[in-house]
Amino acid sequence: MKTSLMFLLGIGMGTVLGILIAPEAGKITRRKIRDEADRFIDETLQKKRQQAELNRLEASFERTETAALEESRYTI
Repeated sequence: MKTSLMFLLGIGMGTVLGILIAPEAGKITRRKIRDEADRFIDETLQKKRQQAELNRLEASFERTETAALEESRYTI
């Protein structure tokens, strides 16, 4: 656990140091970071919506399949 904390601290310090010595102006760097964060959030939300849709379709398919099996069980 201590190693993980030190690793995360190192990543954070490296990120801050990289931003501070970046070759571009702070305004441009912040805009790029914000744009990347927005893109990441949009992609994550899109994947979440797609997974919810897949789950809904799978549940619907399973209900249909179960109903068909029950119906065939009672027909001769």
